[in-house]
Amino acid sequence: MKISCNIIEDLLPLYVDDMVSEDSRQLVEEHLKECPSCRKMQEEMMRENHLTDIKKGSDSVQTNKMEAELLKKIRCKIRKKRIASVLLAVAIVLAAGGIGHYWYYDKENYISWDEANISVKDGKVYSTVNPLGRVKSILSVDQKNMFYMLSETMWTHKEYPSDSNTENELWNLQDFQEAYERGADTVTDETSFPTGIEHVYYVDPENVKEAFKLWDYQDEPEKAQQKEEELAAKCHLIWSAEDTEKDN
Repeated sequence: MKISCNIIEDLLPLYVDDMVSEDSRQLVEEHLKECPSCRKMQEEMMRENHLTDIKKGSDSVQTNKMEAELLKKIRCKIRKKRIASVLLAVAIVLAAGGIGHYWYYDKENYISWDEANISVKDGKVYSTVNPLGRVKSILSVDQKNMFYMLSETMWTHKEYPSDSNTENELWNLQDFQEAYERGADTVTDETSFPTGIEHVYYVDPENVKEAFKLWDYQDEPEKAQQKEEELAAKCHLIWSAEDTEKDN
């Protein structure tokens, strides 16, 4: 019995996909040997299947590539987060160390006049506060006035405690009398106190910034003198050359 092309056309898709029985396969192959039209249809079907396979393979490769890129991005994000966490931890440690260093070694607390408990005897200035690491001074622009202050850091407080004076005596801050009598033209290494000073003042904490700004007016003598007088009016007079001359 001769098989019609219609029947073969119905079987060709299954034949091309290798989904027919052995008997059906033999029928299709015998027909293909004699029918150019059906052979051409078979070739077209096989070509379409091949292209479909290529496309599927390409899609699979593309999918795998996209998945690989996605995984790469995820790993990159995780790596960045880890690096950021490490850098943040380092920054926190450095910041904590810097802040700790500042508060322990650099943060200055200025001591008020009442806390310093300053007194003068024979031209010498005494205090109940240990002056080591604490004494600061500002010389006026005209070099006639000295502004003293005491400050301490946590390190100073620990290293130079005021209660280490076991004899319960006052601490000597400066021998103003000796410096005055030495004369303005005499220089020695016995004291850091400059000669030619007429007045010595103690600066309270609230006026410290103003004292340090005095030299901002060194090119303006009149204004510098005005600022010195304004500051002196707010400070405590420790020693005066005029009083020394009266005593003499």
